[in-house]
Amino acid sequence: MQISTEVARRKSPVIYYDFENGRQKIYVRTLVRTSRLPEKNLRRGDLNPEQMKTYANAMAEFSQMLTKFRVVTDRTLNPDMMKRHIDFIKHETRKDDLLIVLDSLHKLPFKDLSERRTGIDSWLRSLEAIRDEQQVCFLVISELSRGKGGGYGEKPDLSSFKESGDIEYSADNAMILTPNWDPLDPVSTKNRMSQLWLVASRESNPGKVAEYQVDYPFWCFKEL
Repeated sequence: MQISTEVARRKSPVIYYDFENGRQKIYVRTLVRTSRLPEKNLRRGDLNPEQMKTYANAMAEFSQMLTKFRVVTDRTLNPDMMKRHIDFIKHETRKDDLLIVLDSLHKLPFKDLSERRTGIDSWLRSLEAIRDEQQVCFLVISELSRGKGGGYGEKPDLSSFKESGDIEYSADNAMILTPNWDPLDPVSTKNRMSQLWLVASRESNPGKVAEYQVDYPFWCFKEL
């Protein structure tokens, strides 16, 4: 969400295919992030005059951002529909540069859930074709396989992607964001660190990219 809305704020169109959160949650968290006002205050309308001014400015920026940001929640999505969405937003914004976000790969529509692995590979082939034909950029979110003990503490590699064996042949860059904190520890809300790893790339050597801290409660990461 953070990457998508930041790209849209910089005047580049984004199509966000969401099968996880819902449009309202994405919009609310974006407003929280841009206004730096806690979500509970926004929902209750519990804002002082200074916060109301901040909120009004954030709403104006948000409204402008929406001219470049499209959230699609249609669970009957298929590659042909995606091509039509791309053609439409390119025509509407008169821009050829386009980011397409899929959240997530494992929630894409499949004809038969029992064949999810082959369905994922089929979608990856279609996304490759659309990328090359339409000259667009994809950011595809994948679930991770848990390691020993049910956590994600091991050094990540391509095997960390859940049921996504062909990802190494499809992605120009494969990256994994791993939490470096205990989600069951209440103290960790003040020190939630995550690491971003490049595990495969056509142009760069794999390795640690950056470290981030969750900026609680504003639904965003700060790069350290």
